Amino acid sequence: MTIIVEPIDGAELDRLVTALLNVTGSVHQIVEAEMEDPLAGGLEVIGRSADRVRAALSIVAEHRDDDALRPMTEFLAVVTMLIAGEGGFEEAFEIGGFD
Repeated sequence: MTIIVEPIDGAELDRLVTALLNVTGSVHQIVEAEMEDPLAGGLEVIGRSADRVRAALSIVAEHRDDDALRPMTEFLAVVTMLIAGEGGFEEAFEIGGFD
């Protein structure tokens, strides 16, 4: 399967931004769908959303071991902190953040 990320002839950084926007949009759609349950609390919504994302990503884990996934996880963590810093909400990811 070939997945095309726009801009096709653009800089890789622009393609990375597109990919990040696409993945965050997809996760947002899952969270929104789980929030439609009026009886679900926030932690339940997040838990069910995580279960759905985990199920979708399970095929990746079937073909990649933890050592292969670790750099991707670390990269996403760094990207998260850089974007949170730019947005001024990095404290949300610190221990005890938003108490």
